[in-house]
Amino acid sequence: MIDWRWPEVDSLEEQQRWNEAKSLLIKNWRENPNDLEASIRLGFLCWYILVEEGPLAIKDVDFDEVQTVLNEVTHFGLTHFMTNEDFLWCFGYMISLFPHYFGDDEFWEEKGIVMLKHAYERCPDEPVYRYSYLGSFSKPDEKLEEEFYQVQAVLEERFQGEGVLSEYFKSVWHS
Repeated sequence: MIDWRWPEVDSLEEQQRWNEAKSLLIKNWRENPNDLEASIRLGFLCWYILVEEGPLAIKDVDFDEVQTVLNEVTHFGLTHFMTNEDFLWCFGYMISLFPHYFGDDEFWEEKGIVMLKHAYERCPDEPVYRYSYLGSFSKPDEKLEEEFYQVQAVLEERFQGEGVLSEYFKSVWHS
């Protein structure tokens, strides 16, 4: 898994300076589009802003631009990173959870689940990938509860840093 620490971006995100964090990530991504971490962090930030707009009362952000950037980085990743488990996992998670931000709900939800499956198949012993894939099915069961405890055991190690990606997964999967 990627080391998600990026102090300059983490600080901007922590201060909810969304436009500045987005601009810095876009600049890094445009300068080096094959930088997987920049692609994932940019995509996640855009997704997060769209998803959390209401709950966090996010204002002064051009949401149309955020949506456009999310679409651009998603399509770039689908073309260039479809064999990378980190891309498959993170974008698969975002897509399967909120497919309407990517296009047709039914098509994209299925695509997201397939991406989670591929990440899991590439790294079946990785608790984060395994839990994300198994959790994409609607019926929780005893096995999923066991997987949840395995994910909790690796949260701090896997999601270091203070950025929204790390904080999101540490909070959403914390007991």
